[in-house]
Amino acid sequence: MYNLTIEEASFLIVDLETTGLNPVNSEIIEIAALRVEGGIVVDKFHTLVKPSIGFIPTYITKLTGITNALVVDKPTIEEVFPQFLKFSENSIIVAHNAQFDMSFLNSVSYQITGRSIQNPVLCTQNLAKRLFPDLPSKSLVNLAYHFNIPYNKKHRALEDALVTYELFKKIIDYLYMFNINKVMDLVRLSNGKDLNQTSKRRRYV
Repeated sequence: MYNLTIEEASFLIVDLETTGLNPVNSEIIEIAALRVEGGIVVDKFHTLVKPSIGFIPTYITKLTGITNALVVDKPTIEEVFPQFLKFSENSIIVAHNAQFDMSFLNSVSYQITGRSIQNPVLCTQNLAKRLFPDLPSKSLVNLAYHFNIPYNKKHRALEDALVTYELFKKIIDYLYMFNINKVMDLVRLSNGKDLNQTSKRRRYV
């Protein structure tokens, strides 16, 4: 997967909504994932999730608009997660502030499968920090504003995933100008590493 070009690879743009910030004592209440191939969304996975604790904190409802009534008849994470894993096969996961999303997904993965998720992961926030250091904020809201990406429904997984997808396209278009078109290069940049190729490194940053 790492040796594929960006055009050849399958990307999975992922966003979650949760009951809190820490997967130790918080749970996933919404998952959205967009499968992107050749720069186009070809499939999507989206569901609300019923938390095992039985209720959603008031401040989360105010932030997301997700109420207890909305999730009371939804599937549990134990039902949803195997479907998500199947949907994510052979894809590179892309998320904004991916450390947050992956902490929850890996916590669930350990509980259900006994291991972490094996997909390569890209963080659009990390990529933005490397590519656009002069921007004052690398939040999804501010990057969307900077790139004129419509953002109508904040803090809902599907809308956030769609905005992340549009941001990812902007990042890819920017990298193409420097002949950076390999998945391996994207992963290295996302992980804060320099590119191996001297010519690319000289033309980048």
